[in-house]
Amino acid sequence: MLSDSITEEVFTQGLRTYLEEYKYNSTVYTDLWKHLQVAVDEASPGLGLPTTVEDIMNRWVLQMGYPVVTVDTRTGRLSQKHFLIDPEAEMDRPSPFNYEWIVPISWMKTGVKQSPLWLTTKEATNSNMTVGGADWLLVNLRTSGFYRVNYDQGNWERLLAQLDTDHQEIPEINRAQLISDAFNLARSKLVNFTLALRTTKYLVRETAYAPWLTASNNLNYYFLMFDRSPLYGPMQAYMVKQVEPLFNHFRDITANWTKIPDKHTDQYNQVVAIQLACKNGLKACEDLTYNWFNAWMKNPSNNPISPNLRSTVYCNGLAAGGQREWDFAWNMYKNASVASEAEKLLWAMACSKQPWILTRYLEYCLDSERIRKQDAAYVINSIAANVVGQPLVWDFVRANWDYLFNDYGKGSFSFESLLYSVTRRFASEFEYKELLRFEKVVESSPRAPDFQQALERTRVNMKWVSSHKDQILSWFTEEAKAKPQP
Repeated sequence: MLSDSITEEVFTQGLRTYLEEYKYNSTVYTDLWKHLQVAVDEASPGLGLPTTVEDIMNRWVLQMGYPVVTVDTRTGRLSQKHFLIDPEAEMDRPSPFNYEWIVPISWMKTGVKQSPLWLTTKEATNSNMTVGGADWLLVNLRTSGFYRVNYDQGNWERLLAQLDTDHQEIPEINRAQLISDAFNLARSKLVNFTLALRTTKYLVRETAYAPWLTASNNLNYYFLMFDRSPLYGPMQAYMVKQVEPLFNHFRDITANWTKIPDKHTDQYNQVVAIQLACKNGLKACEDLTYNWFNAWMKNPSNNPISPNLRSTVYCNGLAAGGQREWDFAWNMYKNASVASEAEKLLWAMACSKQPWILTRYLEYCLDSERIRKQDAAYVINSIAANVVGQPLVWDFVRANWDYLFNDYGKGSFSFESLLYSVTRRFASEFEYKELLRFEKVVESSPRAPDFQQALERTRVNMKWVSSHKDQILSWFTEEAKAKPQP
């Protein structure tokens, strides 16, 4: 953010003199601000900073969090406030700057980049930031600023319309930013959650990596909350409709999956496409990954699966298969000579959809001859990430708590991580009471894990699901039925 504000050339010059003066010595952060200020002064005039580098940056490093900047394109009014994901649960700690930042505002109007400006107070008005008709305004170009952006509803609608008509008019990283900001603003109740979901509708035409990764990460919470509920069917139907064109895109540019994409980001996005397509039940994806895995089973000495795709293909191949596929993966794991390959298989074996296989795998974690003690937590957490495995792990942990704690709790096992993995789907009153009951059972154990985060997370999940599930079900149901946009 600072580099963008003072230009990379000036920023680099300040770093160079700072490193030269303090090499082999100790330093404090204000020394860096001083050197950057010297570089700024030597480059002036023209940088247009509203105050010193130290005054700007102290507000970002000496107070908690970051702001949300709200732009009202009807009036040109800008305002800032401390961004909190859960304003009801989180409290502002005392701040020497009263949670007021000096914010660099980079922006464009209907695709045309505008002169940057600074927001130095809680509120300000800039008449140039008013728009009308079909024009739209986009703030925080290249997401270089460390803040989130909210708009009036009219500007949100025009941005969504632009995504629907020609999404490439908005830079790729800012398309990802719009998705990320909308989902996080919805969680903090600053916008309606259906607005966040609507930012994913244009993805049916998107092939870039950053927007798809951002959408996948933000939708993960919805999967966790609803993959055990009737809402999951409409959600899967919607996601298949959105991701199928991306899946077909990679089929086409890889000559029917026989080549590796040329661009590095395409290689990453190919993984995202296959993960989402298979996760949501696209048959072409399930057939593809199972056939790749089956081809490897026929010739174990020659693995035909691209290294980039192995984790995803192993997981989906094992999810679609049964005992034969799992036992093959187990044998390959036991004979693996490369640690990274062994870890991929260890994780993928937790993807099975067969409860008895997952139960057997959990029991292996109690036998250090099969699963090393240092790997047991990784396996248990991986099984807990599987919607089929999560209740099995919850029962397993409660049934074997004393053994796990006494034999595995000496440095190689994080019970806080285990508690997070097994309870992150909890969103019902019954699950909350079960968690409370388990806390009472183990509270006398030395170094017993702190249950408060798990309990608070469950309360938040319960409240969120209760408030939104009916509307979310309605939205996904309607969108799943809607014809794909051309």
